[in-house]
Amino acid sequence: PFFTFTRCSLYNLQTMAMRRVVCASARAFISPKNDVGGNPVSVFLSSQPTTPDERTKLAQTCPWESIVIENETDASNDRSLPTFHFYMPTGEEVSFCGHAAIGACSFLANKTSIISAENNLRSHLMSSVKTVPFLTAVDGSRYDAKVTGNEVELIMSTQHYETECNSQSCSLEDLLSEMGLEMSDIASKCESDICWPTFINSSVARPKTLIPIVTTERLHAATPPQNPTKFRQMCDSIDSTGVYLYSTFTKNDIKEAAANKRDIAFECRQFPRSSYPEDPATGIAAGALAASLQKREIICNKKESGNSIYDMCQGKAMGRPSKIRVKIGDYVSKQTD
Repeated sequence: PFFTFTRCSLYNLQTMAMRRVVCASARAFISPKNDVGGNPVSVFLSSQPTTPDERTKLAQTCPWESIVIENETDASNDRSLPTFHFYMPTGEEVSFCGHAAIGACSFLANKTSIISAENNLRSHLMSSVKTVPFLTAVDGSRYDAKVTGNEVELIMSTQHYETECNSQSCSLEDLLSEMGLEMSDIASKCESDICWPTFINSSVARPKTLIPIVTTERLHAATPPQNPTKFRQMCDSIDSTGVYLYSTFTKNDIKEAAANKRDIAFECRQFPRSSYPEDPATGIAAGALAASLQKREIICNKKESGNSIYDMCQGKAMGRPSKIRVKIGDYVSKQTD
């Protein structure tokens, strides 16, 4: 991730004592081909514990997702690991946010160098590999990230869940219409022995609704929800945290990729149920799509050290092209009703 840094002041309302909070703005999932993409996140680090009300107020100062780090330490004891609080710009705390975690881990790995750097930040980032462990505040799950300079690999051992969307609560046609699309824009669910995950909620952290679009042209013809309140209600009715549209490939494309003749990347767009129209890069949505493809044995790229590789490109329609690479090793699926 790329970084900019500021320091802000946080007041303790009971004592009116002022303490300084480091605020780091980062962008994660930047495409290797440009520096304009990626998904921004604000990282807050306080030397003292913060209250829920203080964290909410910090989050509401940000136009995008934010993360508050507590218990920042290098101790190996799980109870002493950094704890990550993930927030939406509304101040709502959520269980996990992939790009926020990546930005925070890169910040912790390079904290001393970054804060002391006045310019030419890239030259100050560490080149050796550092493992950054952390706990999520909502459920206490532990994760590890491997950080090398501005490259971060987030390692997740999680379970993949899929559920069919309830068309009685919200029809696929109505959902598409809210995004300026029609049923004819949907790729055939099963064609040429490829069964694309269609109108299902897929989750490796939070549920995302997967919808395959027949071409990238039609994918980029989609528009952010015309009525955000209505769209949020639609997402709530099918227990979704956002809609993840993805363009599909022909059977021949996938055969060539699986045979190591060429790599292919999915073009994707995410319209979240939250307070902003579109997301330029969504780690947990990319992970959910990759897991659903793996479940159906749709292997798109060469394997690396036994891991299946999936590349997701996102943000092009926003002028902020981003790229997410998902590696899947051992796979466990659990179907829910």
